[in-house]
Amino acid sequence: MPSEPLSAHAAVPASLSLNELRRLFQDLPAPAPAMRAGFYQARFIGPWWLRWSGPVGVALGGLPGWQGKRFLSPDRATNVLARRGVQTECLHMQCSEGPSPMDGRPSVLLHYGAQAPRPWRWVRDELRALDASHLLGMTVIHLPGLRGQAFPFLLERQA
Repeated sequence: MPSEPLSAHAAVPASLSLNELRRLFQDLPAPAPAMRAGFYQARFIGPWWLRWSGPVGVALGGLPGWQGKRFLSPDRATNVLARRGVQTECLHMQCSEGPSPMDGRPSVLLHYGAQAPRPWRWVRDELRALDASHLLGMTVIHLPGLRGQAFPFLLERQA
């Protein structure tokens, strides 16, 4: 998955600090249901260590070759992986609109569910809209030592 600097269209330098990305996230609106359709290519953003360790952590969690998310409907999504040059879908999610546990503002919340494999049953992704083609995501992991931490990623709509 690419981690190079993003285009000017995204208006988010890939190397913003975690605090800068959290502040940006707080100021963004929840994406409208119409934005939750199709495939969004993912990029790890934030400090260098997160751009470097993000792909490793996701792979160790069971999503090697993670490419992004495909919205199947405004209420359902799945992760897209690249395996041997072929895109596959893995680990479906429920999407809902509601207040973010991080800041209480409206967000789209992606839940894997209690039946998901470890560690995904303890993971929640939150999404907010940067513009018509970009979603800023925050991954929150509900495990001791990680509670209260949010790890950013960017999703870019593909044609």
